Amino acid sequence: MLLKDKQVAIIGGGPGGLTLAKLLQLKGAKVKVYERDINKYARVQGSPLDLHEESGLAAIIKAGLLDEFKANFMVGADREVITNEHGEVFYSDHEGKPEESFGHQHFRPEIDRG
Repeated sequence: MLLKDKQVAIIGGGPGGLTLAKLLQLKGAKVKVYERDINKYARVQGSPLDLHEESGLAAIIKAGLLDEFKANFMVGADREVITNEHGEVFYSDHEGKPEESFGHQHFRPEIDRG
């Protein structure tokens, strides 16, 4: 499919919409992204997105956005702490995780939706 000089409208300026816009621009498309929110604080965004190497991260790499992603992803956002009603910790994986690096099979970096 030839995209050179095609005009494309993308509805939604979240991580997916912006990544798609970049990929289409790299193929020569003229892209406009439409976003209803004035900034990321306009409404509750929900939980962060965890990106898998074979899908979300693959798109980010292909779009040439990996360095920008690495500068902005939420380090440790996938960690867990389980406590009782008194705040006593029963389980925590906050001590260094060996899979917390790009290229590790269990690494799932997370990024804000906004």
